[in-house]
Amino acid sequence: MSKNIQLIAWVAFIAIAGGVVVYTLQNRNGNDGTASATDNSEAQHVEILKYSDYSCPACKAYIPIQKELERQFGDKLTIEYRHFPLGGFEHSELAARAVEAAAEQGRREEMHDKVFEEQQVWSSGNAEEIFMSYAEEFGLDQEQFERDLHSDEIRERVQRQKSEGSRRMVQGTPTFFINGQRVQQNPQNYSQFESIVEMHMYQ
Repeated sequence: MSKNIQLIAWVAFIAIAGGVVVYTLQNRNGNDGTASATDNSEAQHVEILKYSDYSCPACKAYIPIQKELERQFGDKLTIEYRHFPLGGFEHSELAARAVEAAAEQGRREEMHDKVFEEQQVWSSGNAEEIFMSYAEEFGLDQEQFERDLHSDEIRERVQRQKSEGSRRMVQGTPTFFINGQRVQQNPQNYSQFESIVEMHMYQ
């Protein structure tokens, strides 16, 4: 694993995680950051595409922000995940395939969240064995999961998403597109991300 990539990812993780903590504390003090004075019925639907790597700490740091955005904006917001496994992380591509294999049995979201939650566990080694244990935990058909994990179809699905990202000049993770427009500088906390979403929603 590239030490430079790992260091940059962890620095980004710390910065973003700090922003999430600050936002949470503001929420508890009565300042929830809600800036949507505009009637929600006037809002346009917003779609966020996130090119991401399951091994990337910064990608993981955005998960609570994404969930809060979904809670805040409801059906006016859709967040879609795109696989972009980086070469600097050993098990990234396998992790992407594990999520897709779970999706074949209707458990994409659960596996997606679990893989990010346990990032430090499987990224240290024995990744496939650990992913198999997650499949068992979710009650998936183990034989089908293992078959799908190594299938050409799943491999190609992951590669297509990465190739799509490369065509869109994605070079690192996470990279966000909102309604087709690339976010040039990733927001460092919830309030910044909320403002960007509202700009697109009420423009």
